[in-house]
Amino acid sequence: MKLRIIIVLMLLLTLLSAKDQVTIYNENFSLVRSSIELTLTKGIQNYFLDDIPSTIEANSVIINPLKSKIEIFSQNYEYDLANTSKILNKYIGKDLEIIAEEDVKFIGKLQFNDSSTIGIIENNTDKLILIQRDEITNISLAELPENFFLKPTLNWRLNAPKAGKFPIDFSYICTGMKWDVTYNSVWNEALGKLEINSWVTIVNKTGKAFKDTKLKLIAGEVAKIQMHVRGGRSNEVMYSVDGMSAKSPEFVEKAFHDFHMYTLSENVNINNNQTKQLRLFPIKIVNAESRYEYNTGSTDVQSKIKFINSKKEGLGIPLPKGVVKIYKKDTNDNELEFIGEDALDHTAKDEEVFISTGNAFDLVGETITVDRLKISKKITERNMKVILKNRSDKAKTVTVIHGLYGNWSIMKNSLPFIKKNASNIEFEKKVKPNEVFELTWTERIES
Repeated sequence: MKLRIIIVLMLLLTLLSAKDQVTIYNENFSLVRSSIELTLTKGIQNYFLDDIPSTIEANSVIINPLKSKIEIFSQNYEYDLANTSKILNKYIGKDLEIIAEEDVKFIGKLQFNDSSTIGIIENNTDKLILIQRDEITNISLAELPENFFLKPTLNWRLNAPKAGKFPIDFSYICTGMKWDVTYNSVWNEALGKLEINSWVTIVNKTGKAFKDTKLKLIAGEVAKIQMHVRGGRSNEVMYSVDGMSAKSPEFVEKAFHDFHMYTLSENVNINNNQTKQLRLFPIKIVNAESRYEYNTGSTDVQSKIKFINSKKEGLGIPLPKGVVKIYKKDTNDNELEFIGEDALDHTAKDEEVFISTGNAFDLVGETITVDRLKISKKITERNMKVILKNRSDKAKTVTVIHGLYGNWSIMKNSLPFIKKNASNIEFEKKVKPNEVFELTWTERIES
């Protein structure tokens, strides 16, 4: 047993520090590539590698020897990690020594072990002694049972043509590391300008720290079968912010397959149980406008900010999905106040973006079906009315969005409309301060 432990420790100590490259995907998984060096003896042997995440997908491992050829016959992923209950369960029927409160000593054969009690047959009395776990101060065992590991470990059975050092490229997929984006934005309604400050947030709960790592991010919906992976921890999360200096690292964006890749210009450390923030791109000032939307059938009028993700309007960058937080300056004290947030989906350049900040307090909408007429078995007409109320002291332009079905047509409409698609039309009206406006139309539907 001791010889086996010594051999394992010697093999683990020969592993040099690895240089990692980490590519993180939106779907909470990562691809890790490491260049490591194995120190091997000649012939068939076992190699134990424990510098791996506890969330590794063992069936994703790829090993590429860089110089001399080594053969790997098999791989075991050892995740039966040592803890008190597991060790004691393997000691059933064996001798142990337990010291309880006030230095009371019990020596005997372990009979059972549960969450609250340990039972032993005492050697000198043959009595069954039940010892409460919360009264135990020390447990002494003869040795650590076999087939236990202190950390998740890959056990490779391999053959080396000679003794020496063998560099390999070692890559795998793991879960437990994710990234998303927060767009902290300041809205200047008077100037029609939206200041966007973007932060990438990376959370590492893989059970492994990555030091001096080349970092890439993939934005897009990459197909990945979701499977349960053993491991993971719930320790306290550390928090750090990078990119605050004058020479802060920058992400370089490029199209990659059907997705977008962001590569950080400098290597970083990503510690286990750490939340790290990095700037995605420098602050951008974007031309934007207020927009109010009323969906027929509701009473709320949504307040939105609209802009076009184009270079001409001040942006023109593929935007990964994330959360947009909107702030606005109070002109009385020049302090920023939070006015809402919205989810942003992956957005290509030159696309329109609508950010909802909530429901407008001083705008109210109401939808009324005035009457319904059955023209024939297949044709129905409805006379519709929408009442818009502006209780503020500023004029507000409201877009009324109305859904339709079947083969429809619009008649007798008091405002012109735009057909957005086969099932939606939009009316637009600038409602004066304290005005109540009535929009009417007749819709004919053939089923």
